[in-house]
Amino acid sequence: MNLRTKKTLTVLLRGAIALCFSTLWGLARGGHLAVTPLGLVFVALFVAIAGYTWWWYGDSPKAVALRAKADAKKAARSGL
Repeated sequence: MNLRTKKTLTVLLRGAIALCFSTLWGLARGGHLAVTPLGLVFVALFVAIAGYTWWWYGDSPKAVALRAKADAKKAARSGL
C-alpha cells in the first residue's frame, strides 16, 4: 500500500473514531441515536480533510516525469 493511501485511510479512521466518541458522548448525556447536524459537520470535515490528504500526497510533476522516462526506456529496450 502506498503512502498516499495509508495517510488517507488514517484520516478517515480518525474521523470515524471522532464520530464514535461524539456519538457516545451524546448518548451518555441522555441523547439518542439520530443523524444530527453536528454529526454531519464531523463527516463533512473529515471527508474534506481526507480529500485534501489524498491531493497533498499525490504524485509530484517530477515523479510523473521520472516514471514516464523510465517507461520510455523500458519500451525502447523491449522494442515497442
